[in-house]
Amino acid sequence: MYMSNAYKRICLLLTAIFLLSMLALAGCGKQSNSPAVSKTDPKTIVLGIENETEKLNPLFTDDHDDAIFLIFSGLTRFNEKNEAVPDLAESWEISPDQMMYTFKLRKDAKWHDGKPFTADDVKFTIDQALNKQNNTEINYRFEEIKEVQVIDANTVKIILKSPFPTLLNVMSSGMLPKHLLDGKDINNDSFNSNPVGTGPFKFAEWKKGQYMILTANKEFYRGAPKAEKIILKQLADPNVRAVQLETGEIDAALIDPMQVDRLSKVESLKVSRMTTADYRVMMYNRKSPLWQDVKLRQALNYAVDREAMVKGVLLGWGKPAYGPLQESWADNPSVNQYDYSPDKAKALLAEAGYKPGADGILAKDGHKLSFKITTFAHDPVRVAFANALSTQFKQIGVDAIPDPRERGSFNIGDVETFLLGWGSPFDPDDHTYRLFHSSQIGKWNYQNYKNDKVDVLLLKARQTADRSERLKLYSDFQTELANDPAFNFLAYLDVALVTNKKLSGIKERVLGHHGAGYIWNVEEWSKE
Repeated sequence: MYMSNAYKRICLLLTAIFLLSMLALAGCGKQSNSPAVSKTDPKTIVLGIENETEKLNPLFTDDHDDAIFLIFSGLTRFNEKNEAVPDLAESWEISPDQMMYTFKLRKDAKWHDGKPFTADDVKFTIDQALNKQNNTEINYRFEEIKEVQVIDANTVKIILKSPFPTLLNVMSSGMLPKHLLDGKDINNDSFNSNPVGTGPFKFAEWKKGQYMILTANKEFYRGAPKAEKIILKQLADPNVRAVQLETGEIDAALIDPMQVDRLSKVESLKVSRMTTADYRVMMYNRKSPLWQDVKLRQALNYAVDREAMVKGVLLGWGKPAYGPLQESWADNPSVNQYDYSPDKAKALLAEAGYKPGADGILAKDGHKLSFKITTFAHDPVRVAFANALSTQFKQIGVDAIPDPRERGSFNIGDVETFLLGWGSPFDPDDHTYRLFHSSQIGKWNYQNYKNDKVDVLLLKARQTADRSERLKLYSDFQTELANDPAFNFLAYLDVALVTNKKLSGIKERVLGHHGAGYIWNVEEWSKE
């Protein structure tokens, strides 16, 4: 049968579309590797998670590892108001000089292997956090502790070097079992991939890069979880999480704003909007000679239209950011918020010695004002921010090149700039000291930021008991940070938590980085 060239082209196009569709589905299938679970299984809750921890050990984790939260518990935990309340500790007393905390421990708490939880475990955990031979990421939390004394099996005393009002927050860190780890190399022990905790769920199976299975701790001291099993599916791509929510392969996940409209129309799903303390910034890496010039950093801060970014990148799911403590009692709204002003940006660049070249790009001493904005390629929101920054900077003669890369292919502390995310709804010390104090360079201070005034203010703030004095110290810190920017603050994010309508028991609170904390009461969750 004769076919015209036009008809042939249409057939070829349709064939290509079909093949691409099949490949796309196959790709999604690769992300779906998980144990066989009925989509209607009422005993199992499947969570789609973005990040997978490397070690199942509280000493080696950051703030948004869901598995750590489920397996381990601390002396305290955070309630729906993000206040520290009793957990493994049933009560505590604080000495009048704020230098000594005495914790009374629960007598009904057990490790997942049946052994009793005792004061020896508390001392062991803190000692290991402070042991410099351990490559822990959380030692900064315990630096103000001078000594830990075991009074009896259910009483432990923590003696401080100076007042440390955030200690109750710090003690939410997961405890470690002395009877399993004493005398071992905690950095490399098999415990890190087969842990034993005191939390609401027990470790069962881990297929790295795909899924983790946890089973209910039926002897959990706050009561047995309602779900018998939790499966954490590692799905870095938010588009894959959205597809698997639609198909019912997962029961809950955080998604990006651009997917909200579509998933809101799916009958089986519920979309909840939650406030976070999670912000996005462009980090100036002070390793680069370019960023030694404070006028350049200030100029780029004036060049950003944050309102437009919230509308264009976040589709309204957020608000403009001007500092790290906007969701905190320590916020100082009177600091320089760097309102959008291309004219101020251009004036500062001129003062810094930059002049436009023939192509319109600014240059100084024969070098164009050009740099890369590196970010994670799998994160469409960060990539969109990088593209928006590139466009806005171009308008004032700055050549900023979006540079999406795969996670793990680079070190954040080595790139010129990075589209960083951070933030915490807890005590302001929780994410200011580690991020901006110079002692944390090479650890959490990726931007190699060193400011003597900031160092003094942050140290005093974490060592001062009086809240009004702390407020003044943090206010001064924010003023100095605005004058000498470490970041170009862009926006705070609201997150969309999408859940199967059959899920119940979910309680909301202000969330942390990457929506950390949305499963804070997961032992109360159930599925019809």
